[in-house]
Amino acid sequence: MGNNHRNQKVTPLRPDQEVSLLKKKQRKYREVHRVRRNRIMAVILVACAILTFQLVMTKNNTRKVAEEVSQNQATLTKIKATNQTLKNKRDDMKDTDYVAKLIRYKYKYTKSGEKVYNVKEKSEDK
Repeated sequence: MGNNHRNQKVTPLRPDQEVSLLKKKQRKYREVHRVRRNRIMAVILVACAILTFQLVMTKNNTRKVAEEVSQNQATLTKIKATNQTLKNKRDDMKDTDYVAKLIRYKYKYTKSGEKVYNVKEKSEDK
């Protein structure tokens, strides 16, 4: 029976070898874990950087659009005022009495047989 025991390929336990193998496995596990953790952190940081960049660009574009809108609003207000003034002038030009008064005052026209008298107005600064 002594021979059977040797032929079974049983390795004797050596605590120092087992401990060193276990420590190697633990070191390997820690190293792999550290590398994976660093890679995951790098991916997260890159994703955060990209999202932050997009956020900043969107904010800048929004600010520019808001400035353009406010400038266009101011221009629109001026154009509406000018439009209203022109509409009023157009409506006045449809009135024949107004046109006649305007031509007489501005261009010094008179009707045939009409006399023009120039009257000086009193100045208020005296």
